[in-house]
Amino acid sequence: MQYVLLSMLIGALLGGGMAVAQSSSEPPKQSNPVSKFSEQFKAADKDGDGALTRSEAQSANLTRVVEHFDRLDVNHDGKVTREEIRTLVRARVSI
Repeated sequence: MQYVLLSMLIGALLGGGMAVAQSSSEPPKQSNPVSKFSEQFKAADKDGDGALTRSEAQSANLTRVVEHFDRLDVNHDGKVTREEIRTLVRARVSI
């Protein structure tokens, strides 16, 4: 069950919306899920410290981060960093 929930979280964080607008004069743009998440993370990090508090995640509507905040906050400092998310993703992928 935990694996399913974590997989959903990872999918939401890294997958995002995959819809691509097409124009007849331009080729379709490729969506990069990691880049998109990085942009969302940066926009949500209002104080620019490289980490998200629960409040920052809530304000940015990052519901999956909020729902799994305690699991993502590996060192229990009240903040989630990109590295904490990467570590958790790597640990789950290697299972």
